[in-house]
Amino acid sequence: MSEDARVRALELLRATHQFPGEYHLSVITLSADQVFVEVRAAVEVGLEQPLADTAYELVPSRGGKYTSHRFKVPCASAEDVLALYARLSKVKGVVTIL
Repeated sequence: MSEDARVRALELLRATHQFPGEYHLSVITLSADQVFVEVRAAVEVGLEQPLADTAYELVPSRGGKYTSHRFKVPCASAEDVLALYARLSKVKGVVTIL
């Protein structure tokens, strides 16, 4: 991400979200147990405790090839959100981060 794009993303996050606070995130992945483990681990990096079951939901696609992971992640700052996206983008099997 270029520095200009990073600055714009941070400004947008700060304008549309309150920090510290809960950030809602959806991650579309291929349906594979190893991908599920790696996605959840990437989300939980740096958290004081693992996410509660109520903060994580798995929704398989109709055909079962893909799964939507829906998270409610505590984030202290907009920078934390960008770091979260960066970690998730490195997980093999992630298709889209919303």
